[in-house]
Amino acid sequence: MKFSRWLNSLTGLDHFIILSILVTSGLLAWQTLKFIQTWYNEQQKDNPYAKEMRISPIAIFSITVPYSLIIYRLIGVYFTAWLKQIF
Repeated sequence: MKFSRWLNSLTGLDHFIILSILVTSGLLAWQTLKFIQTWYNEQQKDNPYAKEMRISPIAIFSITVPYSLIIYRLIGVYFTAWLKQIF
């Protein structure tokens, strides 16, 4: 099955679950990168030649994907069952 057909076959609840997991993963990735940036700046505060660490979209995406897989594996089944009870 092609990816586009798979996406069209999903229900609104499935789309909501995927979107909520991705948003949560993105927020966790942002917080992780902010923590790393703060830690790096603390380590390099006396170094006048230290490079500035910036948070790029590629870095956020590369951390979001593993976080989303971990979140889905941990709570995906329970989250889906809980939402099916609500709706």
